[in-house]
Amino acid sequence: MKQFFYPSSVAILGVSPRPGNMGRNILANLEGIGFPGEIFLVSPKGGEYKGRTIYSSVSELPESPDLAVILTPAATVPGLVNDCGEKGVKRLVIETGGFRELADDRRSLETQIVEASKKYGMRFIGPNCIGVICTESKLSVPFPLLDRKIMPGGLSIMAQSGGIGLTYLHGCSENKVGIAKFCSMGNKLNVNERDLLAYLIEDPQTEAILLYLESIVDGRAMYDLIRSTSKPVVVHKSNIGETSHAIASSHTAALANDDAVVEAALKQAGAIRAHTVHECMQIVKGLSLPKPKGRRLAVISRSGGHAVVAADAAYRHDMELPAFSEEFLAPIQQATRASVIHLQNPLDLGDLFQFGLYVDILKNALAQKDIDAVLMMHGYRGPEVEVSRQFVAKVGELCKEADKPVALALLVDPEEMISASRLSSIPLFTFAEEGILALSAAERAGGIPVPERLGCAEGFDRDMVQRLLATADRDGWLELPEALHLLGAARIPVAPFVTALDAEDAVQAAGTLGYPVVLKAVGGADLLHKTEAGGVVLNLGDAEAVRQAAQKMMDQLKPNRLVVMQHLRGGQELILGVKRDPGFGPVVLLGLGGTAAEALGDVSLRLAPVNDAEAGQMMDQLRGAALLKGFRGQPPVKRAALLEAVMRLGILASQMPAIAELDINPLLAGPGGVMAVDARVRVVGDAPKPGN
Repeated sequence: MKQFFYPSSVAILGVSPRPGNMGRNILANLEGIGFPGEIFLVSPKGGEYKGRTIYSSVSELPESPDLAVILTPAATVPGLVNDCGEKGVKRLVIETGGFRELADDRRSLETQIVEASKKYGMRFIGPNCIGVICTESKLSVPFPLLDRKIMPGGLSIMAQSGGIGLTYLHGCSENKVGIAKFCSMGNKLNVNERDLLAYLIEDPQTEAILLYLESIVDGRAMYDLIRSTSKPVVVHKSNIGETSHAIASSHTAALANDDAVVEAALKQAGAIRAHTVHECMQIVKGLSLPKPKGRRLAVISRSGGHAVVAADAAYRHDMELPAFSEEFLAPIQQATRASVIHLQNPLDLGDLFQFGLYVDILKNALAQKDIDAVLMMHGYRGPEVEVSRQFVAKVGELCKEADKPVALALLVDPEEMISASRLSSIPLFTFAEEGILALSAAERAGGIPVPERLGCAEGFDRDMVQRLLATADRDGWLELPEALHLLGAARIPVAPFVTALDAEDAVQAAGTLGYPVVLKAVGGADLLHKTEAGGVVLNLGDAEAVRQAAQKMMDQLKPNRLVVMQHLRGGQELILGVKRDPGFGPVVLLGLGGTAAEALGDVSLRLAPVNDAEAGQMMDQLRGAALLKGFRGQPPVKRAALLEAVMRLGILASQMPAIAELDINPLLAGPGGVMAVDARVRVVGDAPKPGN
């Protein structure tokens, strides 16, 4: 990847003297940033432009360039890629559009490009991209003319959309956020976010990473990379309306839609998820400030109303507002005019008109040992402008001296904001909510402290699991007895049960288990939702009740077997499941369960396997978590038993890729532990044979 950003020579394919030629902008951008290496121009008609020779073909170039940038009609690109390969070029940026994003019949052009790149061992970015920038090597090859100076710094941007990427690039330039590298990925035919992320994590110039993605090529690899780094990674993932599963074949597949998996994976990996361009820009601005060492916030405002709004925002973002000391407040109290405002945190300076004191107040706030960050809100106009601008110009210096962040929000008109931004050495904010979002995200950035992945003390019976998976029907489903035995082999507790072939068998089984019992019909995929089909009868208290219910099931549903299960009373019904996401792999789901699981939609997701800390987070993040911790006189569930079941299911799913979906619904949880009452398992492909 490094050669994409640090070439010693660049060839631009598609430059001509013709007015409106976009290739000329690439040359202008290279010259504008001061690229020190050789620049070669290529166009079929040859000629000259700005004193530079235009070669009529790649083969005529005096040397093999380190990087070739292609901006020619789509139909010509495969041939040019082949020409570059013949010349020995190893890195390409294909900015041309008009491939599969335009029409399906253009896919053949992409196939030709891929085949040529493989033949000659080339890597390429694109097609349908804007290009790359590296401020350190002074490389800039986007085809839009960049008329704004890019400030060097530590943020690297990867964007699937060139337009969104440029929006972030320009937004950073306007907000004093320095750029290390920029890459527009386009169709991601060859180089994708996984390749670039792995490079940027190791890149010494890059201190923080911003990704804009509309699709994720290899979610599990991206997750592992983000989890491995201490660098802050911000991900703006859009295109959330489309899902890869239009019809869910189990409760878990229905609940764990694509974006829910993305959200869970990014959170688990320690990335910061942004949902809008505006939100993302605030987060990036926060990352350019000194990193907060904690979540203790001082709010200082000239407006009491804005202070209240800031306090609400701090609450929403779990920021603390420690009380100010009397030593800190005393000089402020003396400087107030009417002493009509009670001074506290948030600190309302509406009664203080000596703006010259603002520098000392902010400096003293930053010096407080129990303050990690400051939100400073200031509004001014008319005769207050000059002294306020002096204050704005000083804030960045105070940040640097204290090594603490200040989110400075100016309550001024747009024209004054532009003037103030020119004076400030740090990003400015418009509202309290923006500043607190930025500070909160900056504190969370750089990964989350999670223990190493933990396995449970004992493993699972792998040979038994493989034998059971091999019994799946032609649609991939295990029948209920095998699904329950599978859980037992994974050492997940299962309610006592016996299988029966007819009504008399069922009566005998019930006598063995003890009354009351539950009767369930077993008949393959058509009885997967047994409750709706009349295939479950609860609370059968004697032999005659069992006999009648069993005979009715046999007559009406024609099951091949019956399951007689001990009727367990009490406990909270949960759903515990796994789905295998095509991008992220096995995903564990925990939620409030029973027949209303899909209606409630109260679930928490994590990529498998999960450790005990992550399993605990899954439980605690449920909206109905209070029900599990003891509610209105009900005893709490046995937390350790529930977390162990979550971990065991995660281990099973991560080590048995043949399991496509698994639902335990309900999983009864109570003070004595957990017990699986019903389960469904779907297998994909050929299940592994026992002993393999």
